[in-house]
Amino acid sequence: MGLFDRLFGRQPAAGSDPLLGKALDRTVEVVEPKLALVRDWRNRLAPGVTAAIEIARAGAQCLQEVHDLSAAHWTSDPLLRAAFANAESIPRVLARMRELQRFMRSPEAGNEAYAVLGMVLETRKVLGAALVGDQVRREVERTQANFGDHRIRVVAASAESMRQAAGVQIFNELLLGATRQLASADERRQELNVERAMLQARLRMMEHNERALLDDFGARDDAAVEPLAQRAELQRRLDEMNAAMAQYGAGTEGLDRQLEIVRDALLSARELVRIEPLRLRLDTMNTVLDETEAAGLPIELVEVRAPKLSRVVAAVRVQRSDLPAGGLSISAVERTL
Repeated sequence: MGLFDRLFGRQPAAGSDPLLGKALDRTVEVVEPKLALVRDWRNRLAPGVTAAIEIARAGAQCLQEVHDLSAAHWTSDPLLRAAFANAESIPRVLARMRELQRFMRSPEAGNEAYAVLGMVLETRKVLGAALVGDQVRREVERTQANFGDHRIRVVAASAESMRQAAGVQIFNELLLGATRQLASADERRQELNVERAMLQARLRMMEHNERALLDDFGARDDAAVEPLAQRAELQRRLDEMNAAMAQYGAGTEGLDRQLEIVRDALLSARELVRIEPLRLRLDTMNTVLDETEAAGLPIELVEVRAPKLSRVVAAVRVQRSDLPAGGLSISAVERTL
């Protein structure tokens, strides 16, 4: 684990954040190396990168409670019982986790691994029994929770290393979001450049009393419009196009604008990305209960919400003996001997 990975721990007690400098370097390296040519780029990009660090660090530190992910613990752990249909489904899920298997084959692996288990949480309305006052009523609308699409992407040798790795992954995802924003702006700039070139060509045609066979811009038939009025309309649209192009800049100004886009994208992540604890009280049928209801048991998860993304995650520990090899876990093989 490199220095950058190790710095995604708890918030420093005082002084400057030692992660900021490394995170700034990583940002321009990943998103656009040319941003390092912009004057005073570190100070200008720092607010956005600081916001991304805060999100990543806070999200990683939500992963405090660790669950033993094994069939043997399915009965005793309410979270496992809610997330998996039965004990036998846990080794089947583990068998699909390539990152986990790859880690266990690495030199740094011991007899256990710590990982982040991600799942999709879906809810649906069902009819069931409920205690209303002192009476049990049937056909009451309830909410049922369903967990699926189990995945493990973050694996480490210890709980703290797992949190560090989770922080790095969150930070990298935020950088990918900023990269998408930058690419989208570049696509729009290129579109505007083509439209501007077409308008300029049409104006030059009019200066020579010429016209195109087809109207690429969907304007009215040239024959039905006075030449002066048509030229004024084209010029107005060209002026609007130039104004729109100006916000993207050119040359050094273009890099200036790209840096602002990246900074703003990272700053806006504070409003767009939510990583926070989620507490649910569920019964044995995964019916969502009120905290006031005596039935059921509470489970603690971490909810991750972002545009086009909604998942819940939990920190888990996996023993090497529970990791399936060739379809069966080592402990399962031993039980058959």
